[in-house]
Order: sequence, then structure tokens, then C-alpha cells
Amino acid sequence: MFTGEIANSSHMGLSAREMEIIGLVADGLTNQEIAERLTISKRTVDNHVSNMFTKTGSKNRVALLNWAMDHGKICRDGFNCCSLPDETDT
Repeated sequence: MFTGEIANSSHMGLSAREMEIIGLVADGLTNQEIAERLTISKRTVDNHVSNMFTKTGSKNRVALLNWAMDHGKICRDGFNCCSLPDETDT
């Protein structure tokens, strides 16, 4: 369900791995599923998600995804007017 590319997040202090995890959260994956997909431990994913909550001021996954949409980090068809490149443009 995640569409588009991940925008540069260095100004927000989010790592490339954290942005990758936001994309997987947007796809509806649980922390366990994310861990399996990335071949890392669930605890590592838990730590990344917790760090993203702190960095973005989000209190839960829904708020984190809202933050990501508001800041152009993820695009959801018809719900986000960010200027991320279209996959067909690459």
C-alpha cells in the first residue's frame, strides 16, 4: 500500500532505516513482520519505532503516519499532495 519514494529526511533527524520502517508501517506491517522482512530483531524495530515517536512527537503509529504524510515522507493515493517522484519517472 505504500506508494512513492521516501523523501530526504536528514533535516528531521530520521535515519534512512527509520524512513524504511515508516514505509513498512504504512503498508500495515506489524513490528514482528517488519523485523522478518528486514532480517533484524523485533526489539530493534521496537527501538526504531520508539525513537521515531520521540523525534516526531508522535504518540502512536497512526500519529506517526500522519506526521509522515504531513511532511511528505510517504504518499497515499489521493490523500497526500507531496512532490515525491512517481515510480515511472525513475
